[in-house]
Amino acid sequence: MNKPAPLPFQKNDTNIESIQIMRGVAAILVVLLHISIKGDQYGNGALKGFSIGGAGVDLFFIISGYIMCASTINCDLNFSQFMLHRIRRIIPLYWLTTTLGLVIFLYKPDIINTSGGETSIWASYTLFPAGYRFLNSNGWTLTFEFLFYIFFGLAIHKGTYKAIQISTVILLVLVTAGLVYTNYYSPIYVTLTHNLLIEFIYGMGCFYLLNKKIIRPNTTLGISLCLLGVLFLVAEVLFNVPNQMEGRGWLWGIPMLFVFTGFLCLEGFIKGSASLIKRLFIEAGNSSYSLYLFHPFTLSATALCLRRLHMASNPYLFAFALFIVTVMAGYLCYIYVEKPLITMSKKFLAKKS
Repeated sequence: MNKPAPLPFQKNDTNIESIQIMRGVAAILVVLLHISIKGDQYGNGALKGFSIGGAGVDLFFIISGYIMCASTINCDLNFSQFMLHRIRRIIPLYWLTTTLGLVIFLYKPDIINTSGGETSIWASYTLFPAGYRFLNSNGWTLTFEFLFYIFFGLAIHKGTYKAIQISTVILLVLVTAGLVYTNYYSPIYVTLTHNLLIEFIYGMGCFYLLNKKIIRPNTTLGISLCLLGVLFLVAEVLFNVPNQMEGRGWLWGIPMLFVFTGFLCLEGFIKGSASLIKRLFIEAGNSSYSLYLFHPFTLSATALCLRRLHMASNPYLFAFALFIVTVMAGYLCYIYVEKPLITMSKKFLAKKS
C-alpha cells in the first residue's frame, strides 16, 4: 500500500513556519499569564485577569500531537529510538532548570512555588505525578507530554498512522474513564484520565486531515478559523463560562484547535512574508522551550529587583520590565544553553544507543 506523499511543508521535519510562530505565541501567552499572577502577588494589578494566557499550554499540547506525526511519518522507528529522541530533546534543559530550582529551594524554600503547595525533589526530576509541586513550576506539563509520548511510541514501530489510531483509542478510553469515574482522587489517576490528554488527539487529527488532503491550506479558511477560535476563547473568559479549568480540554482546547488549524492553513501566506514581526515570532518559537522553562525564575528575579528599586508599584512598568527581561533571557538561554545541550545530549546518547 502506497503511503500518501507529505504536504510540501512537512518533509519529515518540524521546520514549519506557522508552527514555529504558534510555539512563540503559546510561550508568550504563558509568560503573560504568569506576569498577571506576579501582579497579584505584588499587589499592583499588572495584567489583571489575563487568565486567557493559560490557553498557551493547550496550544502547546496540540502542537505536540501534530509534531509527533509530522516528524515520524515515513520513518522507521521503534519505541526505544522514539523515546530516546524525546528524552534528549526535553530532559537536559528541564533537569538543568530543575537543578537551578533545587539550589534556590535549598537556600530559600519560600521563593519556589510562591502560589503554594508542597514541593518534591524526587517528583521534580522524575516528572512523576505524585500530587506535589515541581521545582520548576512548569514541569507538570511535561508529565502530560511524556504520557502521550509513551502511548504514541508504543505503536510507532507499526508506522505513524497506526500510532495515531492506537494512541487515540488509549487516550479516549482514559479521558472517558475520568468523566465516568469521578470519585477517585489519586494524583496518578487524575493525571492519567485528565481531559487535557484529548488535546494531543486534536493535533494528531489535524495532521491526518491535512496529510490526507481532506483539509487543504487556504488563506480565507485560515483567517476564519483563527478568528473563530480567538472569539470563542475570549467569549468564554469574558462571560465566565463555568468549569473552564475542569473542562479545558474542550473549553480551551477546541478554540485553540481552530487557531492551530487556521495557522497551518496560512502556511503558504506566512512563508511568502518577509516582515519583521514574522521573524520575531519565529525566533520566539525557536526559543519557546527555553522561554517556557526558564521564565518562572526570570520573572521572580526581575520582580524582586523591581521591589528593591521601589519600582514594583507601577503595573505598566512592572509588566513591561518583566516581559522584556524574560523574553531576552529566554532567547539567550536558547542560544547559549539549550542548543549546546542538545548537541551534547545527541553525542552522549548516540554512544549509548
